[in-house]
Amino acid sequence: MAEPRLRTDDRELPRPAAMRLQRPSWRDGRLVIGVLLVLVAMLAGAATLRHFDSSVERLAATHALVPGQHIGKGDVKVVKVRIPGSNGRYLSGASALPHGVVLRPVQPGELVPRSAVGVANQLDHKSVALPVDISQSSDLVVGSIVDVWVSRKQQGTTGVADFEKPERLIERTTVARVPDADRSGLSVSTGDVSVHVLVPDGKVALVLAAVNGGAKVNLVPAPGSPLQGSHR
Repeated sequence: MAEPRLRTDDRELPRPAAMRLQRPSWRDGRLVIGVLLVLVAMLAGAATLRHFDSSVERLAATHALVPGQHIGKGDVKVVKVRIPGSNGRYLSGASALPHGVVLRPVQPGELVPRSAVGVANQLDHKSVALPVDISQSSDLVVGSIVDVWVSRKQQGTTGVADFEKPERLIERTTVARVPDADRSGLSVSTGDVSVHVLVPDGKVALVLAAVNGGAKVNLVPAPGSPLQGSHR
C-alpha cells in the first residue's frame, strides 16, 4: 500500500515543542502566595478557637473533703472546665488556696464551691465517734454517705438485756473518719470499732444519749454512696 502523501500546507505548519516539567521554586510568586494563605488560615483558625474557648481553671477535690478540715495542696487539683454562667461559683485554680475550713462535704472529683469554705463558727455539724461492728466499717471510706440507725437497750422479761426496734436517727450524713487497723501493724477481725460521722448540732445530744445507754448502732450506706474500692 502506498504511503499517503502530505499536503504542502501540512508540512509548512509549525510543530509544538515538548514542555519539560519544572520543580516549583521559592521564586515562583504563586507558590509563595499559596504558602502565605495557608499560614494565614491556620493562624486565623487558632485565634478563633482561643476566642470562643470558654474553658476556665477551677479547683476540684482529689479526695473527699469533710466539714471542719482545712484545704491543703494535696486536697485539690486544678482542672479546666466549661461552666457557662458560673459567675465565680467555684474556687478559681489561678488563686491561692482558700483560708478557713470546709463547711459541707465535697466528693472526690467535685468542683469546690466557694460556699463550701468558710469560718469555723459556721459549722452546724459535729464529728461524733459511733461504735459499730467492724464488719460495717470495712467498706466505709471518708466521704461515705450513711444513715444512722440505733436499737436502744431495754431490760427483757427474763432479765437479759434486749433491744428495741431499730430507729433511724440521722438520714444521709457523712463519714468523717474510719478506723485504720493497719496503722499499728495489727489486724482486727472481730469486735467494735469507732467510726466518726457528722451529726447535726440539734441531734448530738440524742445520739450521745443512745450510745451512752448501750444502744446498738448501725451505719447503713445510702444508695450511690462512695465505698471502699468504688472511688478508685
